Amino acid sequence: MLRKRILTALIAGVLLLFLLWLGQIGFVVAWSSVGLLLLFEWTEGENMPSHRRPFLLYPILPLWLAHADSIFLKAALVALMGLIGVSLFLLSSQEAWEWTRQVLFGTVVFGVGWGAVGWILYEPYSMGRVIAFLSLAWVSDTAAYAVGRTLGRTPILPHISPQKTLEGLLGSLVATSIWAHWAVPWIGGFGKVYPAIVGFCVALVGFFGDAFQSMWKRAHGLKDSGSFLPGHGGFWDRVDSLIWIAPFWYFLGDIR
Repeated sequence: MLRKRILTALIAGVLLLFLLWLGQIGFVVAWSSVGLLLLFEWTEGENMPSHRRPFLLYPILPLWLAHADSIFLKAALVALMGLIGVSLFLLSSQEAWEWTRQVLFGTVVFGVGWGAVGWILYEPYSMGRVIAFLSLAWVSDTAAYAVGRTLGRTPILPHISPQKTLEGLLGSLVATSIWAHWAVPWIGGFGKVYPAIVGFCVALVGFFGDAFQSMWKRAHGLKDSGSFLPGHGGFWDRVDSLIWIAPFWYFLGDIR
């Protein structure tokens, strides 16, 4: 399992670096491809009827395409209300409620959450800036896992994820706060806010993103979000914290 995990990480890492090296086009290919795979994993976990899945792109794609303060936000809101309104006439009350929940969930988590990754990193674009941003989530997740496995004794969310410990969270907060001294200035944003404070907040927000996905998997009886990445599970398992970190960064990153 460990060998498979390492091999998958190496292959995925090389492919990602190659796409980022290609510039903005490569970044868009990577970002949009992962976004579509995230939607597939989620709709599979939700057991959504296949004929309804394409309609989720209707409100989500506009949010992927541009900044949240553009006309695309208005298009997404119109699409969202349209889908919900139509469902009231075409579906039973129970089906309409389930469809509304799924549309709202998908739009917020994958439209805004994953969309914010593109809003932040597409412009100004640089390979180093993308890696610096991703590294904040990687350091946060890795520190939480490593410290939790070696020193973890105090469960923090036993009803959602018994393996998450207070010690792991503290390790993540400390490690990300330290790493942020390098990463945050490279990425930009947050003005004169001390990088360690930004790193601390990033790790905390990422923890809730990870916990939220664990709650979703537990509610649906799943161990992993998917099987695209041998030894790692699905793509959502790897970017669950990033989906929460990105909107936090985008909407608060201009604080001076």
